[in-house]
Amino acid sequence: MSTYHNALGTFEWLLREIIYWALQPGLIAMSLYLAHTNASLDTHSLFILLAFCTITLLEVLLPGRSEWRKNAGESIKLLGFVLVAGSAYVAVETLYAVSLFQWLTDLSHAWQLDFWPSEWPVLAQVLLIFVAYEFVNYWYHRATHRWAWFWKLSGHGTHHAFKKLTGLNAIANHPIEAFFLILPRAIVGFLFGGEAVGAGIVSLTTVTAILAHSNLHLNSAVIGWFFTTNRYHIHHHSQVVSESNTNFGCMCIIWDRIFGTFQDASTQDTGISDTQPSYKTLLMMPFKW
Repeated sequence: MSTYHNALGTFEWLLREIIYWALQPGLIAMSLYLAHTNASLDTHSLFILLAFCTITLLEVLLPGRSEWRKNAGESIKLLGFVLVAGSAYVAVETLYAVSLFQWLTDLSHAWQLDFWPSEWPVLAQVLLIFVAYEFVNYWYHRATHRWAWFWKLSGHGTHHAFKKLTGLNAIANHPIEAFFLILPRAIVGFLFGGEAVGAGIVSLTTVTAILAHSNLHLNSAVIGWFFTTNRYHIHHHSQVVSESNTNFGCMCIIWDRIFGTFQDASTQDTGISDTQPSYKTLLMMPFKW
């Protein structure tokens, strides 16, 4: 029996080491490889699904914080909330496609603003638009924390209200925030173009965001110089306001390093209060002034 337990302990230790050192670099490398090979949007979507399922399974088996394990009821409620938020995102994107996006595209062509280096390798294009997108998103995100009225109006407080973080929390945003979250992409597209690498940027941003919210023990020392790791982003979700006002890069941490908002420190509690609000309260937060 002791031999069995020793073998099991060794296997668990080895798996934790693989997760710590290889999970985030491996998934990012796979996303970039798919971009490099001009994989279809369907292939990128399948990759995102498999990555999410893998991360979720590991969170159940080997969580970074065991107290953040969700029971079945908590998981179902969160999934329902995410489906509502996701539906709102799709609806807003559809609305923007026939209005704001079209107007910006026409304006960009009229002003000849397409400066996109389409002759660059696809990988370089994906990383460039990733950094540019995160630059705009950084300032939007920082603004929501800077001004209380914007925190309310955008619904961003809902995203911060959760006490237990997992990969699924990456898309647990208030439906209203969809109107704001899509704008950085629209602005970057308007100024530079780069829509040709859309599939690659979708998988890279989605997977890095899921990892940034994941309840796993991940390495930050190497990959964390450029990409946001969950250690940094969990700190951004801290219940302590001064800690929450750091690490605004949801996927790329480089802008925090440049603009002085980066902080590498342990985090005790997340959320906006000692207890997590009900889902009804979460949905009503932007409307209570």
